[in-house]
Amino acid sequence: MTERLWLPSVGTARPWIGADTLAPSTNDFTFALLSDRTGLARPGVFERAVEVLNQLYPDFVIQIGDAIEGYTTDREVLASQWQELDDILDALERPLFRVVGNHDVSNELMRDEWVRRHGLLHYHFRYADTLFLVLDTSDPPQALEDVAGDLTPERLAELHAMVESDPEAVRREFEALADWDSTMPADISDEQIDYFERVLADHTDARWTFVCMHIPAWQGDGHPALERLRKTLGERPYTMFAGHIHNYRRQVLHGRNHIRLGPCGGAWVRTGDEGNFDHVTLVRMTPAGPRIANLVLDGVLGVAGGTYPPPSAKGHP
Repeated sequence: MTERLWLPSVGTARPWIGADTLAPSTNDFTFALLSDRTGLARPGVFERAVEVLNQLYPDFVIQIGDAIEGYTTDREVLASQWQELDDILDALERPLFRVVGNHDVSNELMRDEWVRRHGLLHYHFRYADTLFLVLDTSDPPQALEDVAGDLTPERLAELHAMVESDPEAVRREFEALADWDSTMPADISDEQIDYFERVLADHTDARWTFVCMHIPAWQGDGHPALERLRKTLGERPYTMFAGHIHNYRRQVLHGRNHIRLGPCGGAWVRTGDEGNFDHVTLVRMTPAGPRIANLVLDGVLGVAGGTYPPPSAKGHP
């Protein structure tokens, strides 16, 4: 395969922005990951991440899901949430690929709206000799109680109102909702895995495969659909990325990196320092494989310098 970039053939609704502006690449390239902006977005943090990515200027960016609050059946509220995100992403100077999160498609109305706006819920693309599989872990969408235990829509609305006035109380309540190291409520249909099995059969020459999903389906007892995918991947070199938990953790499973990203403006859910930072992840593809670096937002300053931490970085624990 000689194309530098291969994308699925879709209509005007696409889960990427600006992919047609990607420059021809060698097999040595860099991409970045943006993690969870929601639930309960802390103002200014995701915006700061966009500033940082413009300074780092990777070839492209993957947003790992939960970009809007969701959990609404009000069409006007939903439209305003997407508009708010669009206004933020208008400042991003690099191509963006989207991964769907549970907050983005938390009911059938929202799922239909995603399809109307972005077309595909799961898909793949290839850049140079590297294959990217983008999974939908809300297939079908999960109810609020499935992903957040005893949290009710009414209590969620109350927590929204508390984000700025009492962020510590919000963090404590979120942390008490679930065992964040347990088996995750991911939903991945057999039809999705059928699709990715065909994709892998068509791309046996890929040097590396990145599997991107929102909910880390590998945690705890795992997920049977993910086991099917892992069996198909076989001995290929691959790396899995997810978000959802708002706490960074790397696990080596079956000899492969499985990385859940920390937050990028979503509510804090962990006490202590380990894995508890707002960041972007930079992945440099080299002849020897990927080199992965996590850049804490407060530690990146532009050419003008400035104060440390930057005043635009808000919501620290």
